[in-house]
Amino acid sequence: MVYGFLIHTVGPAAGGESCRVLYQRRFSCGLVDEQRRAEDDFLEEEKVRRTEQMEAVARQVEALYLLRRQLSARPAADSEEAVSFQEEDVGVLGLPAGAAFPQEVVVLWLGVHSLGFSLICDPQENLTLAEMTLRMMVKHLLETLRLLTHSSNAVLRADKVELMLDTFIPQGALLFLSHQAVQALERELSGCMTL
Repeated sequence: MVYGFLIHTVGPAAGGESCRVLYQRRFSCGLVDEQRRAEDDFLEEEKVRRTEQMEAVARQVEALYLLRRQLSARPAADSEEAVSFQEEDVGVLGLPAGAAFPQEVVVLWLGVHSLGFSLICDPQENLTLAEMTLRMMVKHLLETLRLLTHSSNAVLRADKVELMLDTFIPQGALLFLSHQAVQALERELSGCMTL
């Protein structure tokens, strides 16, 4: 089960601020309709607390990303670098219960240039499948939304990000897909993204 997805900056952003969350989504994880409606009506304080929790996850991912870049003697964000996912650009972070979620979670992250993409998963989740799904989603997001040249597109096109998440992680569930099924979903998604 996937509990959340984040797009955030890694490294200093424009204006000197560090680690800005550009997009966040929490999955309801199978709540019944009445509970889901109650969740939508959270008090403003609860919404702020949840946002702060997601920002804390993003900051921890950023710290690991920058540390790995520093240890590999590569700059934090090289705009000339081809879009490829190096080993040091992917990582896993375990968070104890209460750190950002009531239960223990595992954060699988991928850093590309100055952007970080994080999947927050159940510790029992198939991390190989989660990584494959994350890589596929990041590749698709980078190509269709041009996030590397205009990172604000994650905010401006949140509906497109939602559509992609609903396609590849419906209601927070990772899908086992064959290569042909992935291609069919990508074609369908590309058609929707151009609208």
